[in-house]
Amino acid sequence: YSPLIYATTFFGIVDFLSTAPWFVEQGLMMSGLLSQDDDNARIFRIFRIFRILQLEDFVVAFSKLDNVFRASKDVLKATGLLALIIWVGCGALFYIFEENNPNWRECDSSVPLHTNDTGMPGCYDFKSTAECNEYYPGLCSQNAFIHMPNALYYTAVFLGGEWGVVDFTWPGRLVCLFLCVVGIALYAIPIGTLFDSFGAVLGMGGDDEEEEEGGQEDSKEK
Repeated sequence: YSPLIYATTFFGIVDFLSTAPWFVEQGLMMSGLLSQDDDNARIFRIFRIFRILQLEDFVVAFSKLDNVFRASKDVLKATGLLALIIWVGCGALFYIFEENNPNWRECDSSVPLHTNDTGMPGCYDFKSTAECNEYYPGLCSQNAFIHMPNALYYTAVFLGGEWGVVDFTWPGRLVCLFLCVVGIALYAIPIGTLFDSFGAVLGMGGDDEEEEEGGQEDSKEK
C-alpha cells in the first residue's frame, strides 16, 4: 500500500489537517514566537476536529464523504489556494497598517494617556509601542498585530466573520471591507460545491438502488 496514494485520498488529507497544525504549533513554540499558554496557540487545536470525519470506521454512511470529496477536489484545491493567498496577503497588510496603531497599545496606570502639563509624553503620543517602551521601560504593551503569525491569527478570525478587535486605521478599515465581501465568497464556493456534489452522489446512489429493485422485480416476474 503506497503512503503517497493514501496521502492524496480524502481520509489521508483529513489525517494531515488534524495532525500537521500540531507540528506547526510546536515549531512556533520552539522558535519563541508562541508560548504554551498563549491565546494564539488555540487556533491550532481547532484543527483536531477534522478527526470527526474518520467516523467512517464506525458509520458506513460516512463513506459517501469520500465520493463527495473526489467529485469536488478540483474546485476545493482552487478555492484553498485562493483562500491561502487572501489570508497571507491580508495578514501582511494588517501587519503593515496596524503594527503601530496606538489603539492596540496598553500602558501602565502611571503613564499618562496623552501629554500632560508636566510635558511628559503620553501612551498614545508615541509612533510605536517599542518607542513607548524606550521612554517607559516595561510599561507599554501591545497584543494585536505584533508580528506576522499574530496578524495571520486575527485575519483567520476575521475571515470567519468574528471581529475581535476594532478601531482600525483607515487603510486597515479598507482591508476589513475587502474581507467582509471576500470572506462570504470564499465560504460560499466550497459549501456550494460540496452540496452540489453531495446531491449528485446521493442521486447516483438512488439510481443504483432503483436499478437493483427493478432487476429484482423482473427476476420475480420471470
